[in-house]
Amino acid sequence: MAAGCANQEKGNAATTPAAGSEPLKLSIMATYYTPQPPNAQNEAWKKLQELTGTSIDMTWVPRSAFDDKVSVSIASNDLPKVMLALKYNAAPLVNAIKSGVFWEIGPYLKDYKNLNAMNPIPFNNTKIDGKIYGLYRPRPISRHGIIFRKDWLDNLGLKEPKTPEELYTVLKAFTHDDPDRNGKNDTLGMAEYKDIESYLMPHMAAIFGAPNKWNEDKGAFTAEFMTKEYLDALKFIKRLYDEKLMNQDFVVTEELQRSTMFYQGKTGIVLGNADGAGSMQNELRKNLPDAKVELMGGIAGPKGERNMAQQGYTGVYLFPKSSVKTEAELKKILSFFDKLLEPDAVNLLAWGMEGKQYKLVDGQVEKLLDNEKFTSDLLGLDELRIDDKAKELPLKGEDAITKKAKKAMQDNEKKAVLNPSLGLESETLVQKGTELNKIINDAKIKFITGKLDEAGWNKAVEDWIKAGGDKVMTELAESLKKSQTK
Repeated sequence: MAAGCANQEKGNAATTPAAGSEPLKLSIMATYYTPQPPNAQNEAWKKLQELTGTSIDMTWVPRSAFDDKVSVSIASNDLPKVMLALKYNAAPLVNAIKSGVFWEIGPYLKDYKNLNAMNPIPFNNTKIDGKIYGLYRPRPISRHGIIFRKDWLDNLGLKEPKTPEELYTVLKAFTHDDPDRNGKNDTLGMAEYKDIESYLMPHMAAIFGAPNKWNEDKGAFTAEFMTKEYLDALKFIKRLYDEKLMNQDFVVTEELQRSTMFYQGKTGIVLGNADGAGSMQNELRKNLPDAKVELMGGIAGPKGERNMAQQGYTGVYLFPKSSVKTEAELKKILSFFDKLLEPDAVNLLAWGMEGKQYKLVDGQVEKLLDNEKFTSDLLGLDELRIDDKAKELPLKGEDAITKKAKKAMQDNEKKAVLNPSLGLESETLVQKGTELNKIINDAKIKFITGKLDEAGWNKAVEDWIKAGGDKVMTELAESLKKSQTK
């Protein structure tokens, strides 16, 4: 079931301001990943506004339509006071930032205790022309994980895969050997969706030993897809596609559709994030209460177990000058986000209201609602979180898979493959990135689906180089050299 691309929902809840003061009016545009948008009029949202002295007008846009909505909003200058940007390095957004559409906030951070204490590394990774324009939403640096149906594996008498070939064997068995024991040929090894850069390619590239986006050797850069290891990863995916061990319509499948296939018991493996395992287990058990979900250990490829490091954040909150007209108003908005990093706000966003959604037992959170109602009450609040969860109260009786995911992400940091281009600049990539990405991304899809052979793939790489890829590599090398001489 795909989320509607044209729909967007607004919710505004009144708040009771402190005596003698008016609440700060905030319009915020953010995204959601569920079939229905969050309800920003419920008690938890009202409590957030009361706590922060705000009146929040949320515009919710489904993830499938969000990037287009950002571009259209910038082009039409129809911008909220606070805008989430998920594809922060997209050319239209970078150009808008460079042309002065958004406030530079770096110089103000020192005036806010909590904002100033945020990890400087992700801030550095968000810099454009050496300046900070937004507040990042922290994420672990190595989140990737493979989620799978443990009950299916047990039904088939198979062991958890440890190598690419063993992973192939499991995917094949999940497709052909009736892993759910219902006597029907109605399962797939895994499903993927059209944005193969989110999970499919990073997972497989890591397994087969490719670099993370770029390879840097003695100051020189080459793109990941120029390596043999990356081509090996593509060949493995093509094998899964050719043998119909994954959905044949992945090029038009949305992320929510992929998740729904897992929740409905149609697929057995999800290449995703480790910290999503708990929620995926909960959603699956709404339909199949006895289903068993597990987080797979590392898959050791030619270079051992590897995990692609991410940028340390997902999405950045920006502040348009056309909506935030004065420095005084900007400071008030930054103060709002500073308050979101206080323990009371952190725990409201995480757990809701004490006595309503949870109670405290020996300093730990005990939920008062079932998972479905709990999630419904707090839906969307986590989109506002800019904390790293360090101030979050612990959950009593946390399920085993969530605990395992937290440990896995810590362990992943030891085998993380870093992206050497983070914090570096390439003007050609900013201006021609969309065109260059299309050349190579189209080629990836065509190779996987059999419309392009290896010679055709090599030609696409050459086309990418001639179209400006060579300049990008040169500019990244120059940017690296410049950063090392500062």
